Amino acid sequence: MRVVPARGRGWLRAGFALGLVLLIAQFVAILPGARAWMDRHAGMHDVLQDAIYVLAAVLVAARAARVRRDRGAWLLMAAGLGCYAAGTVYWVAVLARMNPPPYPSAADVMWLAYYPFAYAALLRLLRARRGRISAPMWLDGLIASACAAALASVVFLSGFTGFSAGSVPAVLVSVAYPIADIVLAGLLLGAWALSGWHTEPLWILLLAGMGINTVANGIHMFDTAHGSYTPGGWTDALWSVALAVIVAAAWQPRRRPSARPPARALVGVALPAVLACAAMALLLYGSLRNAVVPHTSSLLAAAAITAAIVRMLLTVRAVESLTDARRQARTDDLTELPNRRLFQERLDLVLRRRDPREPVAVAIVDLDRFKEINDSFGHHLGDQLLQLVAARLSEAFGGAGLLARLGGDEFGVLLPDADVDRAREVMTDLLTALRHPFDLEQVTLHIDASIGLAVFPDHGADRSTLLRHADNAMYTAKSEHSGLSLANAGADDDIGRRRLTTLEELRTGLDNGELVLHYQPQLDLGCGTVAGVEALVRWNHPTRGLVYPDGFLALAEHAGLIGRLTMQVLDMAVEQCRAWRDAGLDLTVAVNLSTSNLHDPTLPAYIAATLTRHGVPPAALHLEVTEEILMRDAARATETLAQLRAMGIRLAVDDYGTGYSSLAYLHALPVDDLKLDRAFVGHCDTDPRSAAIVKSTVELAHNLGMRLIAEGVENEAVLDRLRRWDCDLVQGYHLSRPQAPERLTPWLLERQESATTADIAGRA
Repeated sequence: MRVVPARGRGWLRAGFALGLVLLIAQFVAILPGARAWMDRHAGMHDVLQDAIYVLAAVLVAARAARVRRDRGAWLLMAAGLGCYAAGTVYWVAVLARMNPPPYPSAADVMWLAYYPFAYAALLRLLRARRGRISAPMWLDGLIASACAAALASVVFLSGFTGFSAGSVPAVLVSVAYPIADIVLAGLLLGAWALSGWHTEPLWILLLAGMGINTVANGIHMFDTAHGSYTPGGWTDALWSVALAVIVAAAWQPRRRPSARPPARALVGVALPAVLACAAMALLLYGSLRNAVVPHTSSLLAAAAITAAIVRMLLTVRAVESLTDARRQARTDDLTELPNRRLFQERLDLVLRRRDPREPVAVAIVDLDRFKEINDSFGHHLGDQLLQLVAARLSEAFGGAGLLARLGGDEFGVLLPDADVDRAREVMTDLLTALRHPFDLEQVTLHIDASIGLAVFPDHGADRSTLLRHADNAMYTAKSEHSGLSLANAGADDDIGRRRLTTLEELRTGLDNGELVLHYQPQLDLGCGTVAGVEALVRWNHPTRGLVYPDGFLALAEHAGLIGRLTMQVLDMAVEQCRAWRDAGLDLTVAVNLSTSNLHDPTLPAYIAATLTRHGVPPAALHLEVTEEILMRDAARATETLAQLRAMGIRLAVDDYGTGYSSLAYLHALPVDDLKLDRAFVGHCDTDPRSAAIVKSTVELAHNLGMRLIAEGVENEAVLDRLRRWDCDLVQGYHLSRPQAPERLTPWLLERQESATTADIAGRA
């Protein structure tokens, strides 16, 4: 153990070497042969003893002078050792030659002066190492100090007769020695407890050195009382060892461990209990054996036991609080399900104990469009929905593994013994349960979810890999609207990275105005003219070129960017409508809205402001929504649609026939047009079933007072059929592909000119 600084001066190293030599000489002097020689040369023992005391004080003072840290404490310790050394030198040089030596004397004053300095040094070190001291630490200190003082008082006070003999100064000095050692013993162990039972070498060596000194004092008192003390014996050697250990403590570098060492934790738990038991044993010894135990010792032991009882009660309370805190730290406050932390811990545990050949399934369940509900109805209703979802999932799950809320609207499922087929079955049941309506405050909501599934060991052997693949599979399910998707280990990594990259690039693209609109004409079959266009968004990616909606719209929807994206599209479309009107083209522009847009209460005001800013009449703007609104809070959507329609904006149901069609909802919705999906229109000239659907839908729309718009017209035969069935408007590749406005505008002007010429010719 290094106790000398690496850059110590030569005289300092010489001092340590001299101390080692003197310490060895002290022990050699105890041996029978050397002891006989020391007895013939009595002065050598005195010189040896004085040299050890003086050298110890010098070395501690040198430490205080050379090292700034804890300088005050070691100056106090050096002062105390200096007083002790001065008393010893004075005794040997002056008082030992008198017969009898005076008692008390100046040497006693100097020896007793050691104690106040030692107390102050201990307290100074304790203060430097502790900030705020908690109640349990105060109790540990009380237990330790009371028990140590009790045991020390038995040694120092048993059989003590100095109170009634001699002069008053003699009695006071005789009482001062044992009391000082009792206080020191209590302070030593109490300070250790208050330090948090630090096990760093500095603290242990200091306590050991001062403790050995106290023990040696007790042995000396006992030997003196029984007339068996012999100068130069083992007691003197113990004093020398104590000084050496204190010097070693002074030169120990201070260490700051980053974490609580296990040894310190063990000491902090075991020592208070051991000391309390020792105090109890002391009391039992006195009562059962009828032994004479000093009254002071009994009181101190009782104090230690009382503190131990209080400490135990505090410990029980702390354990209960810790257990409750641990439970809360692993439980979601809102749903009372396990949280992400517990889910990850349990998954790690299962994977560590799992046979590599046994499957473990992990799934991530993410609610679709939950952000829209929060934005539309507020977080209170969103929280209520999450609670209902958690309850329903728990009921459907049945406790076959672990169901947890990972955060937001995301839930995690752990199935320890499920293979792919079993996991699919469980997840399908969960998905089915979620698709039933939820009754909330004055509103009924239909929600859906996307579930990503990964299975150990096929999709990963550790927690992070499994969760990453399950997360990627969930996004695949969301983008494909499939509800449930199984991970594909290698591909999922690429998909996940690509998805995150695309999302960040899309955010940047929205900032940089990278969205562009292409427009597809809509032909009015009644008059044969182009009545309007549909705006279709594209992303002009700086490196990937033109990206179509299926490459980014679903991602924007899930990331909460669809509102911002729609606002940009509306502004560009209305601005282009104004430009066409200025060019003499009286066209309407149709823009698609997502369901989440209809849940935005600010949408009508924004559209009104946009129309006013560009000077476009509301009738020139058509808005299209999908049938999905029929299953997602139709009441809220109806309210927004009614506001838009009241402004004079024409509304259409897009992709009619592909969703959850409901005539009851269709009858109640304030819409003007039905837009029949291309899946029926494209084959109506060859497929009788498709023809029947198209024809009946045209009749349905007309009977409801609506127009029918057919999309996906790709040949003249389909166009003829639609004209024969009195379809109102058509669009498709047969008429024109979607084009940028700079390419479409000349075509529109040419069509308008041709229509005007034909009209004039017809009149003529």
